[in-house]
Amino acid sequence: MTASPARGGHPSDAPAPAIEARPAHALARHALRSPYDIALRVSYVGAPGNASIGINGFVPPSRATVPAKAESPTGSYQEIGGVPYVYAIGRTEITAGEYVTFLNKVDPTGSNPVQPVTGIRLWSSAFSPVTNPFSGQINLVQNASPGTHYRLAADFWRNKPLVNGNLIQFAYFDNSLYNGSTVAIDNSRGRSPLGYRVHQQTRYVSLSTNISTGMYDLSNSSYPYFSRMSTSGYVIPSENEWVKAAYYSPRHTGNGTHYYYYPTVSNKPPTALTTADPRPTVDRLGHVIRPNLTRGVAYSNYNKGVVWQPPYDPETADNGANVVDVGGDRTPSPWLTYDQGGNVVEYTDTAVAPPAGVPNPRNLPAYVKVHGGIANAATYQLWLTATGTSSPYGQELGQVGTQGGARFGYVPNAKADRSIGTSRGVSQSSLASPLASEGLVYRLDNLNTLSTFYTTNLTQAITLANDPSTYVSLGASFEQPATPGGVPVYGFLNTATRTQFYTTDPQAAAAAASNPGYASEGVVFHALPAGVGATNYREFYNPQTGAYAYSAAADVQFFTSRGYSIQGDAWSVG
Repeated sequence: MTASPARGGHPSDAPAPAIEARPAHALARHALRSPYDIALRVSYVGAPGNASIGINGFVPPSRATVPAKAESPTGSYQEIGGVPYVYAIGRTEITAGEYVTFLNKVDPTGSNPVQPVTGIRLWSSAFSPVTNPFSGQINLVQNASPGTHYRLAADFWRNKPLVNGNLIQFAYFDNSLYNGSTVAIDNSRGRSPLGYRVHQQTRYVSLSTNISTGMYDLSNSSYPYFSRMSTSGYVIPSENEWVKAAYYSPRHTGNGTHYYYYPTVSNKPPTALTTADPRPTVDRLGHVIRPNLTRGVAYSNYNKGVVWQPPYDPETADNGANVVDVGGDRTPSPWLTYDQGGNVVEYTDTAVAPPAGVPNPRNLPAYVKVHGGIANAATYQLWLTATGTSSPYGQELGQVGTQGGARFGYVPNAKADRSIGTSRGVSQSSLASPLASEGLVYRLDNLNTLSTFYTTNLTQAITLANDPSTYVSLGASFEQPATPGGVPVYGFLNTATRTQFYTTDPQAAAAAASNPGYASEGVVFHALPAGVGATNYREFYNPQTGAYAYSAAADVQFFTSRGYSIQGDAWSVG
């Protein structure tokens, strides 16, 4: 972001989850109210009817180039930023924690189906920390209790922006908000760095499981891309809404227009956050070190300044810059939004023609506008004039490998909102604070021996998955029991076949330990005794190869058709 004259109105250290409210179905002020799943902090952007500003895309902003003239010969002339109504916009980007809450709400069994018409899944392998250890933020656990199949890969991802989503996934999330119920609204006033008051809200929402339609009709193949189905409710911001929140000031900006050149109340670039010594402003888990920020200086996560990788990532090569917690730079826009420059590029719902000369493998009729730049972004991606375009299905953007992020917006229904009470007495749901992945057991199958390998060591799972000629990752298989009743599962390596043998039986473990053909791996994980949990893992044995395999009942046909016989139930989970 840019060097801003002041900082103010920062959200709390742990920004609450996302938004939503279905204005037409808002709950009465004194009615019994449901627990909320998401709490979205928004700022209202006033000065309705402001004039747009003419720009030429990616031309350096200056008094000579902004405002641009319509007759400019560059061919990239646009008018952006004008919005004729008051609206609200998320103060921060949608976080990984919020997206996990959404996943567990709409897919409590973890089936992760292909969505009709759009053909996408709400969770993809790009989210997996096993197959994408640098920026994979979410595990899908095969065997778990309803509503807990999706877990944060680690707690340090909770308040960081979701970095591997695409616009269609965000639109499903938005529909869940739109069709949900706003159970409470807290109003407050913040002060812009420019001195004027900004209306702010925290909106507490119980999400809906209806995601195919709502603000966006994702059930109709002939639906015009991302046309809004309602004049009020939760949205992905349009390009004009996004730009106005980031750059527009109703007061003078010092450059002869009402638009700053950078989204940090400044016409000069911000100071890049950094993990470098001697005075790092970000630690090695992507948390901003607030005491190291200089008061009165604007910061942004861009220009490859923040370089860290998860501690379980075994890669040693430079993976490029990474994200920081939302709002961590404490540098607001004129309307008290954060991170509209750097961190992740953000989708808008403004559709445009696919750019000429760019591959369009899906033959899409429209692409969408994106703004904001990423952690690897050079300064130009933060400019007012930086107006990018993307497929709504996502794209690889820089070394972070992100498909992009987003934030929510809200076009108000004032009458409905007046009937909603404050958050006093309202509780959060069991989904509002999603679990992290401590205690998960990961499974990898050996493609050569058709045996199974289980580990609680995520780094080990990543390392094996990086050998696709030998192993295929099946991701997180189950969670170790947290309650009394768990038993140790002993692991042994057959040194001849290089396959695993597991047992909960101490006598069988002792026999294997005394067998010179096996190398003990000690207690590999804990599980419930066979028959105790909801799901039994069966033991299979192949007499021709001497290999064992272990899996739930769903894999019986796979193993028995390949020469294995069922030996019985080895352990259980759930």
